Amino acid sequence: MRQTLLALVALAAAMLFSYQQMRARSQSQFQTYSAEMEQMALGVGMQTMEVVRARAFDAATLGVPEETIVPTGEFTLESGFGIAGNCQLYPGGSGTDCSTVEEFHATSGEVPFPLASDPLWFDVEIEVHYVCANMERASTSGACTPPTSRKEVVVTVQDDPPGGAPPRLTEPITYSEVFSYP
Repeated sequence: MRQTLLALVALAAAMLFSYQQMRARSQSQFQTYSAEMEQMALGVGMQTMEVVRARAFDAATLGVPEETIVPTGEFTLESGFGIAGNCQLYPGGSGTDCSTVEEFHATSGEVPFPLASDPLWFDVEIEVHYVCANMERASTSGACTPPTSRKEVVVTVQDDPPGGAPPRLTEPITYSEVFSYP
């Protein structure tokens, strides 16, 4: 009888040890997968930022007459400024070929991350705001009034799994840069 109890205790200990090992390995694989998804999302954000960065700072730098430049009070998120939020986010993608940074404001769409078989798609949203010298938004800080010689571009990236499945990233990746005009 004692031997049977000892054998059951040994079996239970072996099963518990095996379970803990499987659980630790599964958690490690999940963390690796999450890190890879975050890296892909950051890559998509950086690629999208390069598309925005390749454009002129504003219409004035393109030599456009002043009456077509965005008025000071209209360049805010609340006004929904942008070309109907329809700028082309990656080469070969759909949308308008925007020529200035501010035209990307309120643009959203899907951007692919190329893989060997099929691309992995990410939802991308872009916001553009004037910022002061202290890097606070001009519309909310009161430290300066728009327009300024600096614009903050914020790119938010979230994975878009096929078939309506929930996103794999627990929260969207936000990537921002400030562009300035000398």
